[in-house]
Amino acid sequence: MSDTKSLLNRISAFRERLEKTPSLISADPHLPTPDPAAIFQLAKQAATQPQWLGRVLKELGNTRATESPNPVPIISMARKLLEEARTLVAEQRAITEDLFFVRLVGQSKPADPEPIVLYHQATVAATEASLRIAQLMPESAEQQARICEGLNALLNSIRDRQSMTVRALELRRRDWGRIERIARLLCDVQARRLVSFGSFAEVAEELLDDVKLGVPLRFITASADTVPRFVAANSLTAAQVVARMVSHDFEWNSQPVVPVAAALMMNVGMLTIPAEVLGKAGTLTAGERRLIERHPGNGADLLRELMPELGPIAEAIGMHHERLDGTGYPMGRRGEMLPALARILSVGEVYAAMCSDRPHRPAHDPRNALTDTLMEAENGKLDKDFAEHLLHLTFHPIGTAVELTDGRCAVVAGVHPNRLNLRATGRPVVAVLTDPEGKHLPKPEVIDLMNAEFGGIVRTLSTGERRKLFGMSYPDLA
Repeated sequence: MSDTKSLLNRISAFRERLEKTPSLISADPHLPTPDPAAIFQLAKQAATQPQWLGRVLKELGNTRATESPNPVPIISMARKLLEEARTLVAEQRAITEDLFFVRLVGQSKPADPEPIVLYHQATVAATEASLRIAQLMPESAEQQARICEGLNALLNSIRDRQSMTVRALELRRRDWGRIERIARLLCDVQARRLVSFGSFAEVAEELLDDVKLGVPLRFITASADTVPRFVAANSLTAAQVVARMVSHDFEWNSQPVVPVAAALMMNVGMLTIPAEVLGKAGTLTAGERRLIERHPGNGADLLRELMPELGPIAEAIGMHHERLDGTGYPMGRRGEMLPALARILSVGEVYAAMCSDRPHRPAHDPRNALTDTLMEAENGKLDKDFAEHLLHLTFHPIGTAVELTDGRCAVVAGVHPNRLNLRATGRPVVAVLTDPEGKHLPKPEVIDLMNAEFGGIVRTLSTGERRKLFGMSYPDLA
């Protein structure tokens, strides 16, 4: 946002002086000339109407100086920058016409705008303004050179923003694609269509590869309006947590695909629950709770029927909401009656659910979620060994947006996992992105809180706060 504001100020300063100079490219009387107050409206039009951006590309990118009635000879640097601007516009047009981006535009709402869409709109606005400046080159080669210096800096900023847009779009596309794949597989199971364990195992292997590559844990949610996507998103988040637990477990690190794939499958029984029950913000009635509590058993029965070879896995899936002290559901089984697979699924599901937004409550702070999960293990509900594996995620997993004691906001960039030293667990390496007033720093400041003399993390930012604070500067973090 700061880049765009700076651009608008420059436009205002240049406008009066440049209006009287001969135009490099002839103007189209039907194409509106933006002023600072209209820049974002034009950006919105460009982001939602690909043909409009295409016309800008055609008129500003393909027109030559000789086509103007009073052409201004331009220096080679200006020509080079114009070519770069044309390339940027072509790339932006490709983003705007991308079907996945169009889907994001469609789901963006005034009350809850999609950060990637807003970010791209601002980038398009900055590019459009750059091309307007290029149209108004003065006759003096010396003046052109000075303007080109500023234009070059502006295009470099636009190029960086465009790379950020592509990265954020690919991250969102990856999550969206996985949700769609899992939702289709779960629907196939529910419809008793031919499906194999291997299909779930393929997604599980991708999640395990993410762990090896150090990809941050993302707590993914979806609207309960579409039941399969809601169930798939919840299952994907739980599977990500389980994928980060298995490498630390002696029993499962030699066959990690099994528990991760089981986590992807374990909520298939929820597909028959009405959307209005899953999305209910208030307290469930007794009948609605009974519907919820039947889903582990229903899912296990489906899997046994469709894939008889999954006997032990289906059995564990039917128990993933049971508790060691017998207080779980659907059967109230306890202790040694619960196999190891059911125990690790229970721990992963509990932690993932607490860290995720739900229709009836916002996500818990990961520090509180970890503490509560460990307390449930200490009180005999969950397996202690599996619960302690979560300490490797630390109180603030990589990628968590946090507020520091001095009011600055940051993102966790590295952790110090230590099961014996909880101080290290709670003092990660952070990339500070804002000052105490919420203004973005020129560049991130990396601090290892473990070695800092004072200061620490006060709290985790909510989903809404994160989107509002980082959406227009770091859409991949929003």
